[in-house]
Amino acid sequence: MKEFTIVNKNYSEQLESMLEDMVDQILEKKGYLPLDLGYDKLEGRTISIDEFRRNYCGGRSATWVKTHIFYPFKPAWVVDVHPGKGQAYTIFAKPAAEWMEKNRDKINWKGGE
Repeated sequence: MKEFTIVNKNYSEQLESMLEDMVDQILEKKGYLPLDLGYDKLEGRTISIDEFRRNYCGGRSATWVKTHIFYPFKPAWVVDVHPGKGQAYTIFAKPAAEWMEKNRDKINWKGGE
């Protein structure tokens, strides 16, 4: 692979910034949270169960999340742990992230579905 040297440092910094913004937009569109997304950036944001399971549960299935987190703990950051067939879960991102950090040792991570 051929390497290129950018002579103008300012151009290099602008290019890097543009690429970072584009990657962040793509990841957000795909439902992934950026690694530097702090609690302050989660304020007022809602996420789907799919986004929750990918970002906070190591990619475990939605069934696993319901069985090991939603049903036993009935967290207040989930609008309704039994929304009904075909209905979406509404999860408040900031309190969910904070709760997961405080309660991760109470979750049966080795439990099956």
